[in-house]
Amino acid sequence: MPAPSIRPVRGLGLALLLACGPAACGDDDAAPAVEPTSLPPRPGAARQSQAEVARAGVDALLATPTPATLLTVLGQSHATARELLGRHTLKYTAEFSLTPVEPVRPAVDTPVLLAQKVVDELELQWAAGPEEPVRFYLSQHTDQHRGREVMVLDEQAYTRLMHRGWHVRPLDADLHLRWLDEAQRSVHDVVELAAPALAVAAVEEGELVRVTLSLAEPGARAPVAASAAPGRAWRERAEVTAVEGTLTLERATGLWQSAEVRVGYGVRDELERALVGETHLTGTAARAPDLQIQAPEHVQPLPERVRYESERRRLLDGLAGT
Repeated sequence: MPAPSIRPVRGLGLALLLACGPAACGDDDAAPAVEPTSLPPRPGAARQSQAEVARAGVDALLATPTPATLLTVLGQSHATARELLGRHTLKYTAEFSLTPVEPVRPAVDTPVLLAQKVVDELELQWAAGPEEPVRFYLSQHTDQHRGREVMVLDEQAYTRLMHRGWHVRPLDADLHLRWLDEAQRSVHDVVELAAPALAVAAVEEGELVRVTLSLAEPGARAPVAASAAPGRAWRERAEVTAVEGTLTLERATGLWQSAEVRVGYGVRDELERALVGETHLTGTAARAPDLQIQAPEHVQPLPERVRYESERRRLLDGLAGT
Protein backbone atom coordinates (compact mmCIF):
# COMPACT_ATOMS: atom_id res chain seq x y z
CA MET A 1 0.00 0.00 0.00
CA PRO A 2 1.57 3.30 -1.01
CA ALA A 3 2.05 5.85 1.72
CA PRO A 4 -0.66 8.49 1.67
CA SER A 5 0.36 11.68 -0.09
CA ILE A 6 0.07 15.01 1.69
CA ARG A 7 -2.53 17.37 0.26
CA PRO A 8 -5.06 19.96 1.43
CA VAL A 9 -8.27 18.98 3.16
CA ARG A 10 -10.85 17.70 0.72
CA GLY A 11 -14.55 17.18 1.19
CA LEU A 12 -17.24 15.38 -0.75
CA GLY A 13 -18.78 16.96 -3.85
CA LEU A 14 -22.12 18.78 -3.65
CA ALA A 15 -25.14 16.95 -5.22
CA LEU A 16 -28.09 19.05 -6.34
CA LEU A 17 -31.52 17.56 -7.07
CA LEU A 18 -34.05 19.57 -9.04
CA ALA A 19 -37.67 18.39 -9.17
CA CYS A 20 -40.84 19.71 -10.72
CA GLY A 21 -44.42 18.48 -10.68
CA PRO A 22 -46.31 17.53 -13.82
CA ALA A 23 -49.14 19.72 -15.07
CA ALA A 24 -52.52 18.13 -15.87
CA CYS A 25 -55.18 19.22 -18.32
CA GLY A 26 -58.29 17.71 -19.88
CA ASP A 27 -61.46 18.34 -21.90
CA ASP A 28 -65.10 18.44 -20.85
CA ASP A 29 -65.44 14.66 -20.87
CA ALA A 30 -62.33 14.02 -18.81
CA ALA A 31 -62.50 13.06 -15.16
CA PRO A 32 -62.49 16.02 -12.81
CA ALA A 33 -59.06 17.13 -11.71
CA VAL A 34 -58.01 16.16 -8.22
CA GLU A 35 -57.59 19.13 -5.95
CA PRO A 36 -54.11 19.49 -4.47
CA THR A 37 -53.87 18.19 -0.94
CA SER A 38 -51.43 20.88 0.18
CA LEU A 39 -50.63 24.47 -0.62
CA PRO A 40 -47.47 25.47 -2.51
CA PRO A 41 -44.50 25.95 -0.17
CA ARG A 42 -44.40 29.46 1.23
CA PRO A 43 -41.24 31.57 0.83
CA GLY A 44 -38.60 30.43 3.28
CA ALA A 45 -40.17 27.01 3.81
CA ALA A 46 -37.11 25.20 2.47
CA ARG A 47 -34.91 27.16 4.84
CA GLN A 48 -37.18 26.28 7.76
CA SER A 49 -37.05 22.61 6.81
CA GLN A 50 -33.26 22.68 6.71
CA ALA A 51 -33.18 24.31 10.13
CA GLU A 52 -35.50 21.62 11.50
CA VAL A 53 -33.28 18.87 10.11
CA ALA A 54 -30.20 20.58 11.57
CA ARG A 55 -31.80 20.88 15.01
CA ALA A 56 -32.79 17.21 14.92
CA GLY A 57 -29.17 16.32 14.19
CA VAL A 58 -27.97 18.38 17.16
CA ASP A 59 -30.61 16.81 19.40
CA ALA A 60 -29.35 13.36 18.39
CA LEU A 61 -25.75 14.40 19.10
CA LEU A 62 -26.62 15.67 22.58
CA ALA A 63 -28.67 12.56 23.36
CA THR A 64 -26.08 10.10 22.02
CA PRO A 65 -22.66 11.69 21.41
CA THR A 66 -20.90 9.28 19.06
CA PRO A 67 -18.64 9.70 16.01
CA ALA A 68 -21.61 8.88 13.76
CA THR A 69 -23.96 11.53 15.20
CA LEU A 70 -21.17 14.12 15.18
CA LEU A 71 -20.26 13.40 11.56
CA THR A 72 -23.92 13.75 10.58
CA VAL A 73 -24.02 17.24 12.07
CA LEU A 74 -20.66 18.27 10.57
CA GLY A 75 -21.56 16.81 7.17
CA GLN A 76 -23.91 19.65 6.18
CA SER A 77 -23.08 21.14 2.81
CA HIS A 78 -22.24 24.75 2.11
CA ALA A 79 -25.61 25.06 0.37
CA THR A 80 -27.21 24.45 3.76
CA ALA A 81 -24.76 26.80 5.51
CA ARG A 82 -25.46 29.71 3.20
CA GLU A 83 -29.22 29.18 3.46
CA LEU A 84 -29.12 29.18 7.26
CA LEU A 85 -26.41 31.80 7.82
CA GLY A 86 -26.66 34.21 4.92
CA ARG A 87 -23.50 36.32 4.67
CA HIS A 88 -20.63 34.75 6.59
CA THR A 89 -16.90 34.15 6.74
CA LEU A 90 -14.91 30.93 7.18
CA LYS A 91 -11.19 30.42 7.78
CA TYR A 92 -9.01 27.44 8.55
CA THR A 93 -5.36 26.44 8.77
CA ALA A 94 -4.55 22.76 8.34
CA GLU A 95 -1.11 21.23 8.89
CA PHE A 96 -0.27 17.77 7.57
CA SER A 97 2.92 15.84 8.27
CA LEU A 98 4.18 12.35 7.51
CA THR A 99 7.53 11.14 8.88
CA PRO A 100 9.40 7.80 8.59
CA VAL A 101 9.78 6.03 11.94
CA GLU A 102 13.35 5.04 11.04
CA PRO A 103 15.76 6.72 8.60
CA VAL A 104 15.91 4.93 5.26
CA ARG A 105 19.04 4.85 3.13
CA PRO A 106 18.33 5.38 -0.60
CA ALA A 107 18.66 2.19 -2.62
CA VAL A 108 18.48 1.44 -6.33
CA ASP A 109 14.98 0.56 -7.55
CA THR A 110 13.49 1.36 -4.12
CA PRO A 111 11.15 4.32 -3.60
CA VAL A 112 12.72 7.01 -1.45
CA LEU A 113 10.94 7.58 1.86
CA LEU A 114 11.12 11.22 2.97
CA ALA A 115 9.47 13.33 5.63
CA GLN A 116 6.65 15.48 4.23
CA LYS A 117 4.83 18.51 5.58
CA VAL A 118 2.22 20.85 4.10
CA VAL A 119 0.41 23.83 5.61
CA ASP A 120 -2.89 24.68 3.89
CA GLU A 121 -4.69 27.98 4.59
CA LEU A 122 -8.14 28.96 3.35
CA GLU A 123 -10.35 32.03 3.66
CA LEU A 124 -13.94 32.25 2.42
CA GLN A 125 -16.15 35.35 2.35
CA TRP A 126 -19.74 34.62 1.34
CA ALA A 127 -21.49 37.91 0.55
CA ALA A 128 -24.95 36.80 -0.61
CA GLY A 129 -28.12 36.39 1.39
CA PRO A 130 -30.58 33.51 0.95
CA GLU A 131 -32.00 33.32 -2.58
CA GLU A 132 -29.59 36.04 -3.80
CA PRO A 133 -27.15 35.58 -6.72
CA VAL A 134 -23.78 34.04 -5.96
CA ARG A 135 -21.25 36.50 -4.51
CA PHE A 136 -18.14 35.19 -2.77
CA TYR A 137 -14.36 35.42 -2.44
CA LEU A 138 -12.22 32.32 -1.82
CA SER A 139 -8.47 32.24 -1.20
CA GLN A 140 -6.50 29.03 -0.63
CA HIS A 141 -2.75 28.52 -0.61
CA THR A 142 -0.06 26.28 0.84
CA ASP A 143 3.46 26.83 2.07
CA GLN A 144 4.59 24.95 -1.07
CA HIS A 145 3.91 28.10 -3.16
CA ARG A 146 0.68 26.77 -4.61
CA GLY A 147 -2.59 28.60 -4.35
CA ARG A 148 -5.57 30.25 -5.98
CA GLU A 149 -7.99 33.11 -5.50
CA VAL A 150 -11.51 32.97 -6.86
CA MET A 151 -14.22 35.61 -6.82
CA VAL A 152 -17.70 35.30 -8.31
CA LEU A 153 -19.78 38.48 -8.73
CA ASP A 154 -22.73 39.17 -11.02
CA GLU A 155 -22.23 36.00 -13.10
CA GLN A 156 -18.57 36.90 -13.65
CA ALA A 157 -15.75 34.65 -12.41
CA TYR A 158 -12.49 36.34 -11.38
CA THR A 159 -9.46 34.11 -10.85
CA ARG A 160 -5.82 34.61 -9.89
CA LEU A 161 -2.97 32.19 -9.32
CA MET A 162 -0.23 33.01 -6.83
CA HIS A 163 2.00 35.89 -7.97
CA ARG A 164 -0.18 36.46 -11.06
CA GLY A 165 -2.74 39.09 -12.09
CA TRP A 166 -6.52 38.83 -12.04
CA HIS A 167 -8.42 37.41 -15.02
CA VAL A 168 -12.16 37.43 -15.67
CA ARG A 169 -14.58 35.39 -17.74
CA PRO A 170 -18.33 34.69 -17.69
CA LEU A 171 -19.35 32.15 -15.07
CA ASP A 172 -20.04 29.05 -17.17
CA ALA A 173 -19.35 26.16 -14.75
CA ASP A 174 -20.23 25.08 -11.22
CA LEU A 175 -16.83 23.84 -10.04
CA HIS A 176 -16.89 26.57 -7.39
CA LEU A 177 -19.72 24.69 -5.64
CA ARG A 178 -17.31 21.85 -4.92
CA TRP A 179 -14.71 24.23 -3.50
CA LEU A 180 -17.33 25.82 -1.25
CA ASP A 181 -18.43 22.41 -0.04
CA GLU A 182 -14.85 21.36 0.69
CA ALA A 183 -14.32 24.47 2.80
CA GLN A 184 -17.50 23.89 4.80
CA ARG A 185 -16.70 20.21 5.37
CA SER A 186 -13.05 20.70 6.35
CA VAL A 187 -13.76 20.00 10.03
CA HIS A 188 -15.89 16.97 9.10
CA ASP A 189 -13.03 15.47 7.09
CA VAL A 190 -10.51 15.71 9.93
CA VAL A 191 -12.99 14.30 12.45
CA GLU A 192 -13.74 11.49 10.00
CA LEU A 193 -10.04 10.60 9.98
CA ALA A 194 -10.17 10.13 13.76
CA ALA A 195 -13.59 8.45 13.81
CA PRO A 196 -12.47 4.78 14.19
CA ALA A 197 -10.83 5.61 17.54
CA LEU A 198 -12.83 8.66 18.58
CA ALA A 199 -14.57 9.44 21.88
CA VAL A 200 -17.12 12.28 21.75
CA ALA A 201 -18.58 14.36 24.57
CA ALA A 202 -21.17 17.09 23.90
CA VAL A 203 -22.55 19.71 26.29
CA GLU A 204 -25.17 22.38 25.59
CA GLU A 205 -24.05 25.88 26.62
CA GLY A 206 -26.85 28.35 25.90
CA GLU A 207 -26.96 28.94 22.15
CA LEU A 208 -23.85 26.81 21.59
CA VAL A 209 -22.92 23.15 21.84
CA ARG A 210 -19.38 22.40 22.99
CA VAL A 211 -17.92 19.12 21.70
CA THR A 212 -14.78 17.57 23.16
CA LEU A 213 -12.81 14.97 21.21
CA SER A 214 -10.42 12.43 22.70
CA LEU A 215 -8.91 9.00 22.02
CA ALA A 216 -11.36 6.24 22.92
CA GLU A 217 -10.30 3.16 24.82
CA PRO A 218 -10.04 0.11 22.53
CA GLY A 219 -13.05 -1.58 24.10
CA ALA A 220 -15.24 1.54 23.84
CA ARG A 221 -14.75 2.34 20.16
CA ALA A 222 -17.92 2.52 18.08
CA PRO A 223 -17.85 1.22 14.49
CA VAL A 224 -18.11 3.89 11.80
CA ALA A 225 -19.08 3.27 8.20
CA ALA A 226 -16.07 3.56 5.88
CA SER A 227 -16.11 6.48 3.46
CA ALA A 228 -16.42 5.63 -0.22
CA ALA A 229 -14.59 8.78 -1.32
CA PRO A 230 -11.62 8.15 -3.64
CA GLY A 231 -8.09 8.24 -2.23
CA ARG A 232 -9.06 7.12 1.27
CA ALA A 233 -8.37 3.37 1.13
CA TRP A 234 -5.15 3.86 3.14
CA ARG A 235 -7.25 4.84 6.17
CA GLU A 236 -8.47 1.27 6.54
CA ARG A 237 -4.95 0.22 7.56
CA ALA A 238 -4.07 3.37 9.46
CA GLU A 239 -3.95 3.16 13.26
CA VAL A 240 -5.16 6.28 15.05
CA THR A 241 -2.84 6.85 18.01
CA ALA A 242 -3.85 10.28 19.33
CA VAL A 243 -6.93 12.52 19.23
CA GLU A 244 -7.61 15.81 20.95
CA GLY A 245 -9.84 18.68 20.04
CA THR A 246 -12.69 21.03 20.82
CA LEU A 247 -15.54 22.18 18.57
CA THR A 248 -18.28 24.75 19.11
CA LEU A 249 -21.51 24.33 17.16
CA GLU A 250 -24.41 26.71 16.78
CA ARG A 251 -27.30 25.10 18.68
CA ALA A 252 -29.98 26.22 16.20
CA THR A 253 -28.23 25.04 13.02
CA GLY A 254 -25.52 22.58 14.02
CA LEU A 255 -23.00 24.56 11.94
CA TRP A 256 -19.51 24.75 13.41
CA GLN A 257 -18.24 28.10 14.66
CA SER A 258 -14.78 27.17 15.92
CA ALA A 259 -12.63 24.08 15.76
CA GLU A 260 -9.24 22.83 16.84
CA VAL A 261 -8.56 19.17 16.13
CA ARG A 262 -5.32 17.20 16.23
CA VAL A 263 -5.09 13.60 15.03
CA GLY A 264 -2.02 11.35 15.16
CA TYR A 265 -1.80 8.05 13.32
CA GLY A 266 0.56 5.39 12.07
CA VAL A 267 0.64 3.86 8.59
CA ARG A 268 2.86 1.60 6.50
CA ASP A 269 3.80 2.03 2.86
CA GLU A 270 3.77 -0.69 0.18
CA LEU A 271 7.13 -1.96 1.44
CA GLU A 272 5.80 -2.16 5.02
CA ARG A 273 7.97 0.74 6.16
CA ALA A 274 6.40 2.50 9.14
CA LEU A 275 5.47 6.18 9.12
CA VAL A 276 3.81 8.44 11.67
CA GLY A 277 1.41 11.15 10.56
CA GLU A 278 -0.32 14.09 12.17
CA THR A 279 -3.13 16.39 11.04
CA HIS A 280 -3.83 19.61 12.94
CA LEU A 281 -6.70 21.89 11.94
CA THR A 282 -7.85 25.18 13.45
CA GLY A 283 -10.79 27.08 12.03
CA THR A 284 -13.45 29.70 12.64
CA ALA A 285 -16.77 30.52 10.98
CA ALA A 286 -19.03 33.48 11.75
CA ARG A 287 -22.03 35.38 10.48
CA ALA A 288 -21.19 38.66 8.70
CA PRO A 289 -24.49 40.39 7.85
CA ASP A 290 -22.79 43.56 6.53
CA LEU A 291 -20.19 41.80 4.37
CA GLN A 292 -19.69 43.34 0.91
CA ILE A 293 -17.28 42.32 -1.87
CA GLN A 294 -15.97 44.55 -4.64
CA ALA A 295 -14.58 43.38 -7.97
CA PRO A 296 -10.76 43.52 -8.21
CA GLU A 297 -9.00 46.26 -10.15
CA HIS A 298 -6.71 45.83 -13.16
CA VAL A 299 -8.50 42.76 -14.52
CA GLN A 300 -7.69 41.15 -17.87
CA PRO A 301 -9.87 38.79 -19.95
CA LEU A 302 -8.89 35.17 -19.45
CA PRO A 303 -6.60 34.18 -22.35
CA GLU A 304 -7.73 31.15 -24.30
CA ARG A 305 -5.98 29.14 -26.97
CA VAL A 306 -7.32 29.29 -30.53
CA ARG A 307 -9.52 26.34 -31.38
CA TYR A 308 -8.79 25.87 -35.06
CA GLU A 309 -12.05 24.15 -35.98
CA SER A 310 -14.11 26.98 -34.45
CA GLU A 311 -11.84 29.58 -36.07
CA ARG A 312 -12.21 27.92 -39.47
CA ARG A 313 -16.02 27.94 -39.22
CA ARG A 314 -15.99 31.60 -38.22
CA LEU A 315 -13.74 32.66 -41.11
CA LEU A 316 -15.60 30.59 -43.70
CA ASP A 317 -19.09 31.48 -42.49
CA GLY A 318 -21.27 32.07 -45.55
CA LEU A 319 -18.54 30.99 -48.00
CA ALA A 320 -19.10 27.24 -47.91
CA GLY A 321 -21.20 25.76 -50.70
CA THR A 322 -24.66 24.40 -50.01
